[in-house]
Amino acid sequence: MKSSKILRIGILPAIILILMLVFQPSGIVLSSLGAAVLHELGHMLAAAILGIPMRSLDVGMFGASLKVRGSLISYPKEFLLCAAGPAMNFLSAIVVIILSERRGYFTEISEWFASVSLMLGVLNLIPAEGFDGGRMLSVAVTSLFGPRVSAKLLSFSTFMSILLLWMLSVWLLIRFGTSLSLFIFTLSLFYRLFIEKA
Repeated sequence: MKSSKILRIGILPAIILILMLVFQPSGIVLSSLGAAVLHELGHMLAAAILGIPMRSLDVGMFGASLKVRGSLISYPKEFLLCAAGPAMNFLSAIVVIILSERRGYFTEISEWFASVSLMLGVLNLIPAEGFDGGRMLSVAVTSLFGPRVSAKLLSFSTFMSILLLWMLSVWLLIRFGTSLSLFIFTLSLFYRLFIEKA
């Protein structure tokens, strides 16, 4: 397989990346990119360890998606594959924090990287469709109660998770005047998952 087909990046994410590089402080952009790359490397490493052949890594508007080749994988393997990305974020943040404390100080980039890694890990554990946490919930419930119960629970969990994130973004906007990006992100998620699908 050609390497050009393994990584596929959509036009809109590429444009957003270019805009971030131009208009955002480079430390924030590099920290965010580093945390996102490590997250996906966690998934890819888990796929290699678990013997799951990878078809492609697609980067879209709402993140990246690892596509596997061949037949369906077992529920335990899929659960571990999904958990590996957030686990890599938590591990990399802990390593940066420990190394910074040993030096006796944090650089601005190490603070940003640790913060972004922790936020990315937590965000991906949200039990909503399209997130690692949603897939983990779906796999666990399907293995115990079947796909019908899993689909209903995931739908409810997705709605509640996005609603709570949106409420948090509204509160942050009103209280501190920050988190416009979280507000826009939750609205776009709600649109994609509920209005666009319908």
